[in-house]
Amino acid sequence: MDLLAPLSAVVLTYREVGGDALGALAEEMRKCAEELAKATPMFVFHTCGRVEVYLYGASEEEVARVAARYRRFAEGVKVLRGAEAARHLFAVAAGLDSMLIGETDILGQLEEAYDRQVKAGYTRGLLKTVVERAVRVGKRVRTETGISRGPRGLGSLAVIYVSRMLDLREASVAVLGAGAVGVGLAMELAARGVKRLVVLNRTYEKAVEVAKRVGGEARPLTEEEAEKCLAECDVVFSSVHILQPVVKRIPPGARVKVVVDLGVPSSVAPNLPVTVVKIEDLKELAEKYNRERAGEVEKAWAIVEEEVARLPRLLARRYVEEATATIMAQAMAAAEEEGRRAGCDTAVLATKTTVKRTLLPLLAKLKAMAENGQAEEATKLIQLLQEAMVQS
Repeated sequence: MDLLAPLSAVVLTYREVGGDALGALAEEMRKCAEELAKATPMFVFHTCGRVEVYLYGASEEEVARVAARYRRFAEGVKVLRGAEAARHLFAVAAGLDSMLIGETDILGQLEEAYDRQVKAGYTRGLLKTVVERAVRVGKRVRTETGISRGPRGLGSLAVIYVSRMLDLREASVAVLGAGAVGVGLAMELAARGVKRLVVLNRTYEKAVEVAKRVGGEARPLTEEEAEKCLAECDVVFSSVHILQPVVKRIPPGARVKVVVDLGVPSSVAPNLPVTVVKIEDLKELAEKYNRERAGEVEKAWAIVEEEVARLPRLLARRYVEEATATIMAQAMAAAEEEGRRAGCDTAVLATKTTVKRTLLPLLAKLKAMAENGQAEEATKLIQLLQEAMVQS
């Protein structure tokens, strides 16, 4: 039984399309998740460099419909299946598919997206196990290799880029957005000793939390507060993912000299009368650090391949755990019903204890079989148990 076979991924990255198209596609996939994830487990991963949808147990028609929605915005869409889809997700978590190889920002973004979509009920069942494992792979790669030494992501590259334009130690700086990238930006700027640091976020409490960590000021992210920062600060970094620009104009007499746009789609209006740094401006700098990290790439890929090979057994164990938990719950409910018929709490306790003593060793054996490469045999036995319970 191949529990990786039902996994599929629909992928589009910065290599095939620009940021504005990726941003519009991300909004389309958010709507798609609201429609499709009720019936089919789904994980949508959107960053400044990619929009990826992972599905588990989707029909060929469902996958084709998702891919067709992608093609409204761009061609070059890739559809991956089974182990290939898992390998891609693990490589993304490891930073091997990023503009800056080994970036750590993407791992934080992956964890944020996972937590949010598990809570929403979109990412569940065996797909949840796949994404959980991807996060662990990303952490393992960064622990066991030197692939992430140096800049942590595009935010770090942007800070380095701007530091070549002006002295950040004498600058007032604002960061718009307190997600994974915004937090990384704030920490990097604080470490460089900026003169003043302001953190803005739509959820004000998150801005307060981040500002406390870095010794900065917190403000709500509103149009009015964004304009105040442009008026008061030398540099404004925007890491906000929003369909409309958050920096729409430069107020008269504003102090700002540089605006950095890390949003997808662009969060900064075009043709502003200041220097605007975009993601594509960071490519040359990313390539410099990629050359320095090249020696660690092979080690990282070895870890990815090892984890892909291990994944079927992990999925088998989780499948058996979920199935046996359901069997035990059904058996205990039946035992309680029979005990109640006997008319006393002692009978309920006796029937439930008997069920536990009878079933637990069998269920433990099934879990061990799944772990030891006998997933198919364990699955057949579970199906027999389920059929017997339905008939009884």
